[in-house]
Amino acid sequence: MSLGKLSLAALAAGVLAITASVPAVAQDIRIGGVFSYTGGLGALGPRIRDGARLAIDEVNRTGGVLQGRRLAFVDADDQTNPQVAVDVATRLVQVEQVAALVGAMASGSTIPVANSVTIPNGTVQISPSSTAPAISALNDRDFVFRTAVPDGLQGQVIAREARARSVDRIAIMAINSPYGNVLMGAIRDNFTRLGGTVTSATNFEGDRPSYRAELATAAGSGNPQALVVVGYPANGGNTIIRQALENGFFKNFILPDGMRDPTVVREIGANNLATSWGTAPSSTAEPALQERFRTAYRAFSKEDPTQAFVAESYDAAMLIALAIQQAGSADRTAIRDALRRVANGPGERVGPGEFARAKDLIARGVKINYEGASGPVDFDASGDVQGRIGVWVVRSNGEIAVEKTVGPAQ
Repeated sequence: MSLGKLSLAALAAGVLAITASVPAVAQDIRIGGVFSYTGGLGALGPRIRDGARLAIDEVNRTGGVLQGRRLAFVDADDQTNPQVAVDVATRLVQVEQVAALVGAMASGSTIPVANSVTIPNGTVQISPSSTAPAISALNDRDFVFRTAVPDGLQGQVIAREARARSVDRIAIMAINSPYGNVLMGAIRDNFTRLGGTVTSATNFEGDRPSYRAELATAAGSGNPQALVVVGYPANGGNTIIRQALENGFFKNFILPDGMRDPTVVREIGANNLATSWGTAPSSTAEPALQERFRTAYRAFSKEDPTQAFVAESYDAAMLIALAIQQAGSADRTAIRDALRRVANGPGERVGPGEFARAKDLIARGVKINYEGASGPVDFDASGDVQGRIGVWVVRSNGEIAVEKTVGPAQ
């Protein structure tokens, strides 16, 4: 053997020896996020995303999961478009190889993402804001969950609150989507059952410059006292309210969760919403847990932590991290199988900001029960949580304030 070969062999042996002596760097575990930064839900998306980002940040600041592995959050904009949602989710699941997915936001995106991407690929998907009851009926192999309360309860609460406010006749305009169609039906059925009259119930398409014809028809049929606008601010909702006011069609509005956004107040004006009210899933967490989360969120995002579905997004990401820790693995099926073990009672309660404590309990073999920023997140057989609906109003200073929270009728 030549000197050159001996030198190369010695060098190679030395490199191998050095490599063997350096501990392997723990690989990050990727968590995916499908949110809406543009399109109809674009105004809501960044703050909801930041709820998940806060949870990921807290996990990493406590040393990550599985003996030092960090979580890497890989998010994408679905443009509030179902096909785009499927495309970006496919990339996250098949190319980025995320261990689990937070999202999508709209039910019309969550359902096709589940059917086309997460269920076939055996990947846990937790939506923080999709509320259509159809999600409960998916043949999902137990891979689809949500931390948002389904729309059936919101339809009940809107009907009960309207009747309690002496509203006998309503008109409904709902965006033509799974969210809009189902919630419109729930409101109509519950309001009628309670003795009210739905004078008209019509669908609308988003992103149109004018809804004056539909508004004129709704206002002229049966003398409705209020208009229920089931939609999103940037996808026709604000245009409908503005044109209803400008043309004298309606002055009283009932606004479900998709319309609970500061952009509605900024564009329409607090004074113009003084006689209107709305509903949205509301946190049922204990005040101390709510305040702990809200303080952390304000410091992290500098945004409003009370916006609808922000707390639910935090809980979705935190539950994924806890499930990974509980499973001792980032395997997708293992995450699924561990979710209810960390979310449902009985067990030692852990709350927002307590990931380090949760890790210690899990390491000692103690069963944990995560009580979230949005309230208890006990998943039923369909992957749904039970919660309460907040009734909100707009104060004269523009603040959106929850006046009360309401549960199912007793």
